[in-house]
Amino acid sequence: MQKIPFIQDANEVEHIAGITSAFPYTMHRRDLTTDVIPWHWHEEVEFNYAYQGSIEIQTFDHTYIIKQGEAYFINTNVMDKKQKAAGSSKTVEHAHLFHPILLGGYFNSAFYTKYLNPVLKNRSVEVLVIRESNPTGKKFITLLHQLTDLADQPGKEFEIRNLLSQAWLTLIAEIKFQEQHQQLTVSPRERSKNILAYLHKHYAEKVTINDIATAVNVSPKECIRSFKKNIHQTPIEYLLNYRVEQAKKLLRQSELSITDIALRAGFSTSAYFSKIFKERVGMTPREYRQRQG
Repeated sequence: MQKIPFIQDANEVEHIAGITSAFPYTMHRRDLTTDVIPWHWHEEVEFNYAYQGSIEIQTFDHTYIIKQGEAYFINTNVMDKKQKAAGSSKTVEHAHLFHPILLGGYFNSAFYTKYLNPVLKNRSVEVLVIRESNPTGKKFITLLHQLTDLADQPGKEFEIRNLLSQAWLTLIAEIKFQEQHQQLTVSPRERSKNILAYLHKHYAEKVTINDIATAVNVSPKECIRSFKKNIHQTPIEYLLNYRVEQAKKLLRQSELSITDIALRAGFSTSAYFSKIFKERVGMTPREYRQRQG
């Protein structure tokens, strides 16, 4: 098996052998039995298949074990380290690496905006393990086998791009399947970002911890635990503070009544609004408005 040189610069950016501007795709048969691929990242994405043995992939937040016969996707610009898994002997993978521009063309094309960016910019999808246990996973792995067969044949650029396009559409379906079945691994930091986005969008509505947990596909207990670990307050505490900050803006910038501001900021009554506001600001909403004036 040909040994593929691993080249990276001072910023741990890997420069992938075989990738060219004319055709930004390459296929590597990697023997990980003795080699370790150190921490690195690159703009190219990876469609890979564990041909023999088991593979361990580390990111900053997770460790993934890819068993023989399973496939996996690594997103663009993900810092990762790769080696054979503990207890695995001979370990070989088939790695298909390509720049998204091969499928997307112009960066503002419909291919980018509708199909590529929803995956490339989804930080919940750093590494996705794909198995044959569901129809989309089985189809994805079949497409990788077809790509491997084509990779060694000259003059197959169109066929390869066509298979990569089919694999990408299958990847989108697989992501949706794993999201629906809560199989997608989301880092605590990414989950906290998703909670923040939900709270910023829905702060003016009635929001419970169950609503927040449902929005990010975790239990209420895990929702509170992971958010508090990263933001150092519970989601409800953050929500109240955020509502107060929105109310302060309205008190400074509008002539709305205290009751209207309370409702717009997500408080059920003006009395409750005044109570929470004074606890956090040290004065009533009316006093705050007078001092700002």
